Amino acid sequence: MKLLVIKSSSMGDVVHALPVAQDIAEHFPGARIDWVVEESFRDIPVLSPRVNSIVVTAFRRWQKHLLEGRTWAEIAAVRRQVREGAYDLVIDLQGLIRTGIVAHWAGAPAAGFSFQTVREKPAALAYSPQLRFSIPETVGAVNRYRALAGAALGYKPEGRPRFGLRTASESTFQIEAPYAALAVNTSQSRKLWPEQHWLQVGSYLSGRGLKCVLFWGSEEERLRVQRLSAGIPGSLVAPRLALADLAAVLRGAAIVVGVDTGLSHLGAALGRPTIGIFVQTSLEKVPIVGDGLYVNAGGPGQMPLPDEIIRYCEEFLR
Repeated sequence: MKLLVIKSSSMGDVVHALPVAQDIAEHFPGARIDWVVEESFRDIPVLSPRVNSIVVTAFRRWQKHLLEGRTWAEIAAVRRQVREGAYDLVIDLQGLIRTGIVAHWAGAPAAGFSFQTVREKPAALAYSPQLRFSIPETVGAVNRYRALAGAALGYKPEGRPRFGLRTASESTFQIEAPYAALAVNTSQSRKLWPEQHWLQVGSYLSGRGLKCVLFWGSEEERLRVQRLSAGIPGSLVAPRLALADLAAVLRGAAIVVGVDTGLSHLGAALGRPTIGIFVQTSLEKVPIVGDGLYVNAGGPGQMPLPDEIIRYCEEFLR
């Protein structure tokens, strides 16, 4: 059986979908799983040994350059790649118009969310009528994706989700001392945790003999982590890293502490003890889930305080 799974963005969402590959491999050991992903996140699906190959889309970039011949050549190449894949079934976990278009390109039966539960209703038109499933967001992202794949393939996911990810043995960025990975940045300012809170947690971890490593992806984020590093003894600002290198760094961390951002979710998926700090995001929909120890702290209107996070750190480092 040859399957095409579509979960193209964003980083945390792609991470949340990876247990689907593990579930499918368990129920259909001989299945081949290909994965559609946006170019910015192409390093994520390949972390799963259950994913055979990836189909890389670039809708975010294509939309900005629709009048260029190169754009249409790339679109045609992806369409051809998907059609020539000769898939038995497409499973669209994204539920957007653009991912529905990719599902249509495959020319195979396609499964997805129902008109009532899909993110963009026109996307459901791309799915086979008997393969539209009503699964609400309130069940949580990881459970929702697992349930859709199971319904499409005729099995019921059971037990704790498993990621089973693997990374390169080493990153191009080497850290010798035992270290904690701090994911302090996020694409949405409303999800940020106050810098003074990070300073308290970072100082505690430093006192436990851990070098705090901070990450960034934009100039604004770089300035933020530099301010924090100046106040956390022995801390280190990592250079801007590719996702594959970031994954390898996270894999080696003694603990991951982060806000609701892709790095935090990836750290948990890699099996590292992970503390998720939620300021505005609903824990019902997108909680931290992983193969190791993890905890979700806070929620809308319930910003966790440093003492609570430090208590979790003590438990995980014990």
